[in-house]
Amino acid sequence: MAERWYEGGEAVSLATIVQSHEVQMKTVLRFSLLGAFLLSGHAFAAEPKKFDISMFPAAEINQERVVVRLPEVENEADMMVELQVGKKMLVDCNVPRFAGNLEQHSVKGWGYNYLTLGKVSDPISTLMACPEGQKKESFIQIYGQGFFVNYNSKLPFVIYIPQEYEVRYRLWRADAQAQPAMIE
Repeated sequence: MAERWYEGGEAVSLATIVQSHEVQMKTVLRFSLLGAFLLSGHAFAAEPKKFDISMFPAAEINQERVVVRLPEVENEADMMVELQVGKKMLVDCNVPRFAGNLEQHSVKGWGYNYLTLGKVSDPISTLMACPEGQKKESFIQIYGQGFFVNYNSKLPFVIYIPQEYEVRYRLWRADAQAQPAMIE
């Protein structure tokens, strides 16, 4: 004979109580899993989404396709990205640099932009008398147009460069308050 319990003055079988507790536990488990799933999705929301770059042309022979992906930040309009293209060379105490431009192109049918390195000059340098045997390896940068671009975390920067060069980047942030200019 089944045991009977009394709740609120009414007889209730033990099987009914166990059954109602199982339903409650399943409901608690479902909501716990749903909560964990929603919280884990929120934790990964800050990571930048990987934008598909398959529509961009492949790098030509002796070239590399370099991709710069930036994370989301507050006030992206207050930021700029300095793209530094150059190569490592042995240099003395003189200050060498290259001259060249990053040229903007559009992916046909998509409207996305990419950058290519145009013609680069031979290195120019100061002409100081340097002590013998004091050469060191340094990154020699190319200076010209197109190296400063607006910050954009939604689209990557795709840059095509010759294999002997490399790309680095630096972030620039504007002050929160603009200063008034003086009339003279």
